[in-house]
Amino acid sequence: MTIPSDAPAAHTALAHSAYPRWPLHPQPLPGETLMSWLARTSALYSLINTADLLDGLGFESPGVDLDRYTPEPVLDALAQRSTCAAERLREMTLAGCTPWLLDSTDPAECDFDTYAHQFSVLLPAGLAMADRRRRAPPAGMWLPWVSKLDTRACPLCIDDLDTDADIAVMMAHQYPMLTSCTKHHCRLEFCSVVPGRLVFWERTPAGSDDHASPIPVPVPAVVAEIDRRTAAALTSGSVELGAGRVHAAVWFRLLRTVVDEVSTPLVRTGWWAKPLSAIWKSTGHSRPLRTSWVPFEQLRWDEQAKVLFAAATAIIAVENDEMAASGADACLLRPRRYEPVDPGTAPTRSRSPVPARSAWDGVIAAIDAAVAAARVDSDAARSLFGLARTGCRTEEDIDELAYAFVELGIRLDWD
Repeated sequence: MTIPSDAPAAHTALAHSAYPRWPLHPQPLPGETLMSWLARTSALYSLINTADLLDGLGFESPGVDLDRYTPEPVLDALAQRSTCAAERLREMTLAGCTPWLLDSTDPAECDFDTYAHQFSVLLPAGLAMADRRRRAPPAGMWLPWVSKLDTRACPLCIDDLDTDADIAVMMAHQYPMLTSCTKHHCRLEFCSVVPGRLVFWERTPAGSDDHASPIPVPVPAVVAEIDRRTAAALTSGSVELGAGRVHAAVWFRLLRTVVDEVSTPLVRTGWWAKPLSAIWKSTGHSRPLRTSWVPFEQLRWDEQAKVLFAAATAIIAVENDEMAASGADACLLRPRRYEPVDPGTAPTRSRSPVPARSAWDGVIAAIDAAVAAARVDSDAARSLFGLARTGCRTEEDIDELAYAFVELGIRLDWD
């Protein structure tokens, strides 16, 4: 893109005005991280970089990972300088995934035992608890699903981009709960990205340069299915399981529980060692030894992929009734059994006068009809949310309203 002739003047304005609008500011791409968007924005100005974009915003903490947490004043200032709402920018950080994916971006507020062991699926709740706590990291040193930051991307998605399309770093691809591209069902590959410009692949075909995309590696069907659910939880806030729809927070904690259960040494599981051994055998991998004393987030990426493969295999096996699961919450993965209801005796005509209809009956019917329409119609969903929002007085009220809409099966993320 050509820089306008008044770019230097615009740059001067950036430094001396409160929060002036950037003359050039691309829109965030779906799923993009905040730092990727800032890098693409800074690329439009040949004389400044990402640090210059943050200059004057009151952010004086170099080295802090803004993709994990960005202070609210900085988000508000970035919103004023661009055409993006602060809420949209917050969604591009890990903080935007709280409390669904994790309770807080502050490790001091994330309790390992509560997150990883509040559910039980494969194993009884009290089994091998001493061994499970052996894998617990020191207090204040752990965030669920957050590992060493490494950039990954789908080679097929990059190859499908138009030559003039911007390249972005996708937030979901940077965390280990997702191992594959949900569109192409191939393994995410490690790389370095210059947002908007280039991708340098860690693994490339023999004899090619580091810009050549690696040959895609397909992932097993069970991994692709679990990744699909994880992506759905990140984007829509809920997941369909055998027992019905569950909130994203339930899914991520349920999955983390199964990850911890398949990491339990077989000698600690008694009778349940046989089904666990069968799960690992079906994956073609042996359980990484370090899973006995290292939490999932501190494993190497290849070890994490093996553990997630075993967890995915176990979840699908429980759903298909191919594995005996003794945990209290295994019922979430199985379809509800049909329970016939006795039709009873046909009612006789009552001699009592018919009660007068209340005007409130019509209101309830209208609300039910509005909810049914909002589940399938984006305009109806927005209208209903706008009507319900008039009674909200605080941001907490709006958040509770949004959760209520998710529980009713109403999407708020229509394009």
